[in-house]
Amino acid sequence: RRLLDARAPRSRPRAMTTTTRTARALSARCLPRAMRRAVASPIPRPTSRPRRARLHELARAGWNDFAWSKASVVANDRRARAGEAELRAIGVEIGAAARAAYATPGQFLQIRTREDGKAAFIAIASAPGECAFGEGAVELLVKAQSGATAGEICALDVGAEVEVSPVMGKGFDLTAVRGRSKAVLFATGSGISPIRALLRSGTLKTDAGATTLYYGTRDAEATAFLEESASWPCDVVRVYSEDSGKHVQDVLREDIASGKIDANDTFAVLCGQKEMADEVIEMLTSAGLPREACVMNF
Repeated sequence: RRLLDARAPRSRPRAMTTTTRTARALSARCLPRAMRRAVASPIPRPTSRPRRARLHELARAGWNDFAWSKASVVANDRRARAGEAELRAIGVEIGAAARAAYATPGQFLQIRTREDGKAAFIAIASAPGECAFGEGAVELLVKAQSGATAGEICALDVGAEVEVSPVMGKGFDLTAVRGRSKAVLFATGSGISPIRALLRSGTLKTDAGATTLYYGTRDAEATAFLEESASWPCDVVRVYSEDSGKHVQDVLREDIASGKIDANDTFAVLCGQKEMADEVIEMLTSAGLPREACVMNF
């Protein structure tokens, strides 16, 4: 309240009555000397804007501080089935200028199907400068979740109009891992999208045969890019939880125990379920990998 009052025009202070002065003097005599000085000191006027205004400023500078643009769906193809839901490759024509802002694998778009709709945050699955759906298009891997914006996107026909944000996020910043020549990549489910973009971009600078992808899905039918991944520049360790009862972190634990991970010369790139990412990072750092050598796209 004091800060809010400071912004209003200051009125002339009311005259202090004799009774008020006497009461204040008597109260002051009962206080220690240090507190008497504090009571006697005037309340300082705020020298900066209230904190509330600052927080509002920070909120505006977040994920909603942009202008939406019109885009169109140019492809909608099935890539895999995950339980009752499908994974679909959605080609979105965002325009050559907008796509030029996509420079680092791991960046993403916000996309919504209508002006008053809720936005979905979706990582770009095509590499910068590359998309099979056209010069101004990007490819997204979207899980058709019922009742969610992602489900609405997957239900759209080719030619449908959507709204998109500018390309967002820092992507996979590999600056801190330059000089490390081995990479271990981790992805689960639709989290393979930005990892695919990274592998196809040529951004990874590792020794020949020194990149390993741990790719966790339910089974082969739930694995997006199953055939394409055979041509990726890495060794793919497929972890099918339905068949083996294991998850990506379980296989990594075995590989660390057997000495397959060289903590001195390795870096990691991760995308997928939070539980998986947290456990993988904990295991890698416990094995000697620096935390800054574990790279994520957010």
